[in-house]
Formats: sequence, C-alpha cells, structure tokens
Amino acid sequence: MHFLLPKPLHGWREFAGEVGIIVLGVLIALAGGQVVEIVHDRQLAADARANVRAEAAQDVAFIRDRLSTQSCIDRRIAELQDLLSRSGEGPLVVQPTWVSRTATASGQNSLFSADEQASFSGLYRIFTQYDRDQAREQAVWAQLRALEWWRGPVGPQARLEFAQALQQAKYVSWDLHYAGSYALADAVQMRLPDRPTGQTVHAICLPITELRADALAKLKDPFGEP
Repeated sequence: MHFLLPKPLHGWREFAGEVGIIVLGVLIALAGGQVVEIVHDRQLAADARANVRAEAAQDVAFIRDRLSTQSCIDRRIAELQDLLSRSGEGPLVVQPTWVSRTATASGQNSLFSADEQASFSGLYRIFTQYDRDQAREQAVWAQLRALEWWRGPVGPQARLEFAQALQQAKYVSWDLHYAGSYALADAVQMRLPDRPTGQTVHAICLPITELRADALAKLKDPFGEP
C-alpha cells in the first residue's frame, strides 16, 4: 500500500520558507514578550525602590526630630527626680503643671539587589524596635503625668512607683537614643534624602510649670495632649 502525501500548492521549497517565516515570527513575538516583562519588572523595582526610600526617609526624619529633643528629655527626668527627692513623703514642693510626653517618630523589596535588601532590612529592624520602645516610653510618661494633678503627701508607695517610672523612662530614652543614632548613620550611608517634619515646638521642651492651656496653644495640636 502506498501513501501519497499532499503536495503544497507552490512546492516544498516555498512551503518550508513559509513555515520558517511563521516560526521566526513566533520566536520574535516570544522574545518581545520577554523584553516587555523585563522592562515591566525593572519599572516595578524602580517604583518600589522609590517608595521604600521615601518611606524610610520620612521615618528617619521623625527619628532625627526625636533625637533633637534628647536634652529636653534628660532635663525633664532630672527635674522630676529632684522634685521627688526634695518633697520626701510630704506634698510636692513644686506643683508641676506640664510633665508632658516625649516626641514620637514613626514594600516591595523582592526585586531589589541583595545589598539593597540587606540595607533596608537592617534599617527596618531599627524602625520596628523603635516603635516598640516608643510605646513603652509613652506608657511610662503617662504614669509620670499623674504628678500634674497630684495633691497632698506623696507617700512611700507612690514615691516608689514614681521612682520606678523615672528609671524606666531613663532606660528607654537611652535605648531610643542609641538605636536612633544607628538609624541616622545608616540613612547617611544609604544617601536617603532629608525630610523635614515641620514641627518647631516640642512638648517635652516646654517648662515644667507651663500652664496646660498655654502649652496646648503653643503646640497647636488639634487633638491636644493626653
């Protein structure tokens, strides 16, 4: 039995040429799709890099702003320590009206290079630790603000609790200063842009005898102070 293959209309040579053109067109289309995908991935990486750098720069700006108040924090802690020491177990020798609180600071990185991922990973570890420590710090200062309305003798139990709160405030402040200094150093190495926070008056830097109404007027915070 003999099988007869159909002959192309214009001969085998022309048929092979047509098939070759089709195959070449498919290959070109596939290559073009890969190029488009590569360009798209690069654009995603560029956008992600820009967004992460902008976010990191803003976080660093808040940390820099917080570190600028370190002398005010140290002075307020020293003032409260002196106040409690001089008051003994009697009434407060000076009634503080503004204990305040401390300043608060607060992506797609899979397309980054290994060095970039390592750099941002280290910086974001500091940000995460900073958030946790700031929550601890604000809780401690909330306890110390009880001195603003305290009346009558302090008493041994209250003196102990205030002393413990002050010691914790000192430790957390030191820890935040230490971590924040590393964050600023990393930001310089990564050439992150400087981002101003726009804050000019810091609550912790106002005098301990500042009237609350006057302090709130200077801070211009629509939500006030706790």
